[in-house]
Amino acid sequence: MIRILWGGLVVVAAAVLTACSGSETTGPGQTGLSGNWRFEELLANAEVGLSCTDTAQVAITQTGQAFTATYAQVGTCSAGGQLFDNSGTGTISNGRVAGDSVTFSEDFCAYRGTLAGSPVNGMSGSVVCSDTTATPAVAIPGSWTMSR
Repeated sequence: MIRILWGGLVVVAAAVLTACSGSETTGPGQTGLSGNWRFEELLANAEVGLSCTDTAQVAITQTGQAFTATYAQVGTCSAGGQLFDNSGTGTISNGRVAGDSVTFSEDFCAYRGTLAGSPVNGMSGSVVCSDTTATPAVAIPGSWTMSR
């Protein structure tokens, strides 16, 4: 969930979520992920001198193995030695659960992770955002966690 402010301009990242293959049907039930979650992420690309730290409140709605969500985020990015606000609201789309794996996307970031607990009370994984306004495009990798 990144809205990077870089040099006073909003830099939007672009990444395409790779679809899960197969027909895995295990994992949380119809609403195993539904509810409120606390989200944290750290993104960094040392080559371009960019890093972001964000926290958010996320409201997930799950239907079967798919889910969507809305979030309200507070965060800060650092670029070129300057700090920029990375706060805002948005939506998570393309959410998918397959076994203990979870994938979702937000704007131009792709998230992959693993569910934890029974019932599920946490998840964590990796994220890659991409700034396609740069030539060539710049990948901004990181990690994330969500907990109830």
